[in-house]
Amino acid sequence: MKLVSLNAWCGIKFGLLKEFLKYQSKDVDIFCFQEIRNGKYLNQTEDTDERINLFEDLKDILPGFVGYFTEMAPGIGMASFVRNNIEIERVESGQILTAQETKHLTMSNGNSYYPRVIQSVYLKNCDLIIHNFHGIPGNSKKDTPERELQTDRLLKIINSCAESQILVGDFNLDMNTEAVLKLENQLQNLVKDGKFKTTRNSNYDKFSISPFADYIFASKDIKINQFQVLPDEVSDHLALLLDFRQTK
Repeated sequence: MKLVSLNAWCGIKFGLLKEFLKYQSKDVDIFCFQEIRNGKYLNQTEDTDERINLFEDLKDILPGFVGYFTEMAPGIGMASFVRNNIEIERVESGQILTAQETKHLTMSNGNSYYPRVIQSVYLKNCDLIIHNFHGIPGNSKKDTPERELQTDRLLKIINSCAESQILVGDFNLDMNTEAVLKLENQLQNLVKDGKFKTTRNSNYDKFSISPFADYIFASKDIKINQFQVLPDEVSDHLALLLDFRQTK
């Protein structure tokens, strides 16, 4: 089975993103996206290149897939697309950081960061869960009390499940953090294991000083056939491609 995780940057590079997904969808089974817009959203501006209906755009690009959107705030969230011949038992969302816990953390425009949720896709008859996550930004991607709480809550979800699990997304974490260490103490850290140098690209203005944000963590019973950080610059993040199978 093959999976791609990508922060889609709200579709700002939509033309390139569209061609990339058309090509990858030939043999990828599951796409996990972060930074997805799904209708009008808070603080929307007229001059933005963001695709307001990116979730609907992705449905058109990926007609052989079923899409699931999970909202962090009205019109803002993440999405997973699963090939339509794969049976899904259910899709759940879980609160990781509440609005109260993030309200003191502000973006460059002065607005508070959105609450953080996790999207969990349960594959039927596979004993496999795919978790899609977008972590709290800011603070140079270093350890903070919010990130400690975020990681502890992610691990609580992981440890509550007996199934094989894959946790993917944009964690907004530097590689050398306690948060990443906690996760890799229990799960395979495929970016680190593969000795990759970055998951960002030149579209990101802090590329040279903050080279990491995106990860795939897999339970130890997942057999990794191949893992790649793809070079295609279809966002300000690079896509992660995992070819895997279960061993239990």
